[in-house]
Amino acid sequence: MLAAKLAALTVDVFLPPTASLECRATVEQPTGRYPFAHAFALRKKDATRRVKPHNKPPATLKGYTLTMTAVGSPSMAIVLHNGKSKLLTVGETIDGFELAEVFTDRIKLLKNGREYWLTMKKTKSGSLSTSRSKKKSGNETAALTEQIRQEGDTYYVPRELLDEMRDVKKIFKYIAINPVYKANKLVGFGITNVKKGSVFDKMGLRKRDIIEKIDGKPITNEGDAFKYFNKINELSTLSLTIKRGSQRKELHYEIY
Repeated sequence: MLAAKLAALTVDVFLPPTASLECRATVEQPTGRYPFAHAFALRKKDATRRVKPHNKPPATLKGYTLTMTAVGSPSMAIVLHNGKSKLLTVGETIDGFELAEVFTDRIKLLKNGREYWLTMKKTKSGSLSTSRSKKKSGNETAALTEQIRQEGDTYYVPRELLDEMRDVKKIFKYIAINPVYKANKLVGFGITNVKKGSVFDKMGLRKRDIIEKIDGKPITNEGDAFKYFNKINELSTLSLTIKRGSQRKELHYEIY
């Protein structure tokens, strides 16, 4: 026992002290982001980039011309585009533009929630382009109407009276018409009312007649009828094929 103590004392005296060991874990923080998923090649597919939809440029009425308006029941307008005329009643459309309101000199159209206005051009004299003839008094018009003569289905009409009828507002005081469609195709114009004693009454047109042809040519679009309307002062004859009930008949007009 004494020998063991002497040995231990000898070790403490003659051997250097044992260094103390300290274990420290130093963890360096990464200087940049290094997601866990990257370390294990778990990168997700690139998310699809969201591209903001390009807003379509607003529609314009460039190239459209208002050639006629008629305020009544129904209100109508004729719009010219790409050389073709189209008759519109309120609620109908042309190239996606819906006719919303009709005034004597302009119309309001709607498209994609926007409002568009189309104004009728004026002549050099300042009057609207639809008024091409000098207005006559009611007595003069009535006197000309009385000059219409009938022989069977042929009617003789004073040219001066037809010139007077170029005032479209006056036309729709005497007659009401609507486009007639079958299978989404225009087949003519239906007459919904004719004022008794008016020029159209004297020319043999009746309520519920459907005008199907002009000079033997079927009416397939609104512009067909208004080609004749625009050149009526150049015509010397005109014929209308009408459907009246279950029958069809031709009315002939000689313009003098």
